[in-house]
Amino acid sequence: MQLFSTSTGGKWVPLVEGATEEAKQAERNQDTLKKSLLESLRAENLVVLTGLGTSLCVMQGSTRLAPTMADLWDAARTATGTSEFDALLGTVRYTATDPDPASPGQNKVRKDIELLLSHCQLAQAFSPAAHILKFIHDTEQLIVRKCAFVKDGFTLGTHETFLRRVARRSTRSARTRLFTTNYDLCFEQAASGAGFIVLDGFSHTLPQRFNSTYFAFDFVRRDDTLSTPDFLPNVFQLYKLHGSVDWDRREDDVFRMTQPTNPVLIYPRDSKFELSYEPPYLEMMGRFLSSLRQPKTALLVIGFGFNDKHLAQPILSAIRSNVGLRITVVDPALPTSKTDAITRLTELVRHGDARITLVASKFEEFVPLLPDLIAVSEEEQHEARFARRAQRADEQP
Repeated sequence: MQLFSTSTGGKWVPLVEGATEEAKQAERNQDTLKKSLLESLRAENLVVLTGLGTSLCVMQGSTRLAPTMADLWDAARTATGTSEFDALLGTVRYTATDPDPASPGQNKVRKDIELLLSHCQLAQAFSPAAHILKFIHDTEQLIVRKCAFVKDGFTLGTHETFLRRVARRSTRSARTRLFTTNYDLCFEQAASGAGFIVLDGFSHTLPQRFNSTYFAFDFVRRDDTLSTPDFLPNVFQLYKLHGSVDWDRREDDVFRMTQPTNPVLIYPRDSKFELSYEPPYLEMMGRFLSSLRQPKTALLVIGFGFNDKHLAQPILSAIRSNVGLRITVVDPALPTSKTDAITRLTELVRHGDARITLVASKFEEFVPLLPDLIAVSEEEQHEARFARRAQRADEQP
């Protein structure tokens, strides 16, 4: 069930229709939420932060493609071997447990690959061992392979709709800034399918080299019929805060490669804070921090659990200091979350902070609720007509 909470009482109220009276109330709740979302999308500056939750809806048949932390744990255990993996847990003194719902009063090992890699790094620093170093290397390579699930030809309808709602703004407004902690290529593939241009800090020559100055570039239409250049629609900025599966490091430079030999990623471990302030991540973190300080800014956070303190704390700080900041947080686990940042946001809502909206919803459930500010452009209609014509031709015997 989708729920949302605003300053109007600070209680979780349903968005999904039920019985007759509940249906009327759910409709009123949706109207309230859509008005709040409309104000956010019309803000002078729109900033989006996404996490794993935006990739969990990507399916191949009945199989979910995006790995969770537990999935990576299981994959690492299988690749290492059960006995070797269990021995490693003892060597690095991994003792984290969670209650076992299948056995009341009993605990089971917590499947936290980030915590395990942190233990391995710490053990390696004090007492280097070849098998621990090998496990770290093999697991990092496994993470790259598991997150490289987006292939050419993938249709990501939910992501495409999302981009059409948040990234297609008036050319007189600032470009949408989309920050993501995901390594995968969902937004790049969706941008290609939806006809968007991505400004991601890479050059438009081959090989594509990263340079933060490219974030300041833009696209305009210039021809003999126009007296002045005209900014192109469907352009947004993409910042991959933790790197990407198609980034490759060569000495001091980062290039985009289909199969990188030296991947540029901030792997899940407790050194993420320090690594976020090293190149090339430093430039993107700096732009994230500055975006939160701009007046008349709306921040839309989707599928991000606020477990990364180097991102959660700047958001909380901006809420305190930037009175012009509106924030909408979307995550299905909000009502039960014990995260400090979520607890703080919930308290602010209950105390009447009208700038904050919390929505307990999955990414694919939330996207249809986003208002569509701009109608389909003539270029998109033209491309759609030819796409339908090509599809009919392929279907004919």
